[in-house]
Amino acid sequence: MEDWYLNQKWLSKFESRLFGVDYVSFDVFDTALTRVLDAPVDVFALVEQRLTDRYGVMFEGYAEARERAERIAREKAARRGQREISFEEIFDEIEISNKDFKTYRDELSGIEIEVEHECCFAVPEIKAAVSSCRAKGIPVLFVSDMYLSGDVIHSLLEKAGYDAPDLIVSCETGCAKWDGSQWEIVVQKLGPASRILHVGDNAGSDGETAEKAGLQTLLFKRARSNHRMGGRLTPHVLPFSRLLRGAMLARKPDGEDYDPTQLPLSQVMATLGASWGALVAGSYVRWVAERAQTLGLSHIYFCARDGWLPQRVWYAAGLDKTTGIASTYLHVSRRSLNFAAASLSCNRDYLSERALDTLCSVFRKERLRDVLSRADLLNVQPLVDEVVRHFGSLDRLIGWGDGVAELKDCMQKHARSIYPVLQAKLLNIVSYLCQEGLHKGRVGLVDVGWHGNMQVSIRNALESAGYEPLIYGFYAGLWPGAQRNRNRAGWMEGAFWNDYQSFDEGYGLYNNVAIIENMFSAAEGTTLSYEQHDNRMAPVLAKSGFSGQQHEALLEPFQDGAVKVVEELFSGKSLYGVTVDDLTLDSAVAAINRLGLSPNESEVTAIGSIRHSGDPSHATLTPIIRELSDDTSLGATLHLADSDWIMGSALTALRRADSPEHRAHLAADFRRQLAHYDSRTLGQFK
Repeated sequence: MEDWYLNQKWLSKFESRLFGVDYVSFDVFDTALTRVLDAPVDVFALVEQRLTDRYGVMFEGYAEARERAERIAREKAARRGQREISFEEIFDEIEISNKDFKTYRDELSGIEIEVEHECCFAVPEIKAAVSSCRAKGIPVLFVSDMYLSGDVIHSLLEKAGYDAPDLIVSCETGCAKWDGSQWEIVVQKLGPASRILHVGDNAGSDGETAEKAGLQTLLFKRARSNHRMGGRLTPHVLPFSRLLRGAMLARKPDGEDYDPTQLPLSQVMATLGASWGALVAGSYVRWVAERAQTLGLSHIYFCARDGWLPQRVWYAAGLDKTTGIASTYLHVSRRSLNFAAASLSCNRDYLSERALDTLCSVFRKERLRDVLSRADLLNVQPLVDEVVRHFGSLDRLIGWGDGVAELKDCMQKHARSIYPVLQAKLLNIVSYLCQEGLHKGRVGLVDVGWHGNMQVSIRNALESAGYEPLIYGFYAGLWPGAQRNRNRAGWMEGAFWNDYQSFDEGYGLYNNVAIIENMFSAAEGTTLSYEQHDNRMAPVLAKSGFSGQQHEALLEPFQDGAVKVVEELFSGKSLYGVTVDDLTLDSAVAAINRLGLSPNESEVTAIGSIRHSGDPSHATLTPIIRELSDDTSLGATLHLADSDWIMGSALTALRRADSPEHRAHLAADFRRQLAHYDSRTLGQFK
């Protein structure tokens, strides 16, 4: 990598540890060598890509088959008391799983070795450390726990610039660092009286077991990679894998213990923005542009607040110029639209059930005061008096099964007082929409999703004023519930999921709903209403408060990172082997699934700490992962359906379990609750 910052503090510490040392040993993978991919298993995805390019669909699913074969080979070896497996034993299992692969055995292993050579490169700090040792006359030994043969690893090291490396590999000695047996081989080779310093990335196998064997140790975490055990493993994940790995390794180390997999929260978000954000948002707007051109649209409207990042990316990609389609940021919200549209099914003496559902919509449990406030009904004194008489206090909490029906009855009694409030809202929203031009021509509406309710409200509001709008909705995703809106909304389609697809099969995207809504969002507060200002209808926005602070600390680094990378890719640059042609919906879905289903601990902490609002008024903010807080107690079970990020909550709960028994019980329960998830993802619940 050209943009690598040497960790000079670590190198200085290394130099200080060489006094009196007779030998220095180095771990190989993620120490002397590292890969250009996010996770080691992504090598198998790249192998599958080569195979499908060459032979077609018969090798689809090979990456997961390769991973599974290694796991089975290790399980069999463990039952035999064998510490390590060989490359040949893995391919024996591949043949057992698929007899057709036997014909290709040599080619399969050859391509994997070829891919390893392409992906591995020397870590600059370790190259410098090895050079320093040799300059001082200190012999160097490389030690690896690995199934690849000594000849292959020797070749990888030499290709990376380590001349004539002396090497010990677990698959050839039958011993391993993780249980300490390999250190006996090292000590025997170098001499029992030798003073040995070992350098590696793993605190257990490169630290604790080496120290127990009498070696000195120095951890080196600069090149550590992620271990992604969940989500489908396919070639589509490779663009995200390359971008994330490049962004991680390109950061400047901030200390001798720098670890790219354990960054401060703002840096985690910036790194995700430069990879996941660029890929997901970039693929999304690229798709919007193609669909808008195909449909002959004249204007695109990015809906507040989730349309903030997509519009920034639209401009960064230059799509306004290349398509000739202008865009506008449209200040609308469920609050400003749906209450106005609710009046259309009512009259001065009667509120429809649909309108009552909108007026009384609650998120989990909410105060009556908040429910009335977001509909601007606190000034309807007869209604307020009725509610207080019935419930005792405006601070009473209500939910769908506890109080909503009674509140509807109260509102119906005061339809004459409520209807004028809704009518005023309708007049304001129609004026604003016409001012912005939604009443004329073929226009596109860009929103994250998920049911098309706002599109229905916009269309109904304009039709009530005598217009015939031609609105085409482009969503990140649509759930099956959007089916009921199709006749009323008009044209709708989703980039990453559509309403004709099974909800259960969309669990990867579902785990990302709160993530996407927040990552794409603006810093401003939600749109409350509209008022006349300088002969124009201007949006009235809620105070951003904490959400504004959160945006500056976490979301702004993410969004800036995404915009910068999108701009570079659309300008024709290649970043870490990724080009604009890799911004496809398939690669975006793969990235969505990987982050949502197999996050690392830093990603869980950073994203999980974002305070998210699931209620229509954005009045209630709770962390995406409530289980991150020590104040949230963990019982014998955790109802994952209540979580804003199911996998984030589940993995956090497992880490917080107070005993092995508690963890095992939770893991079993999670496997039961999420039985429709793929086997890789469920494999994280052990």
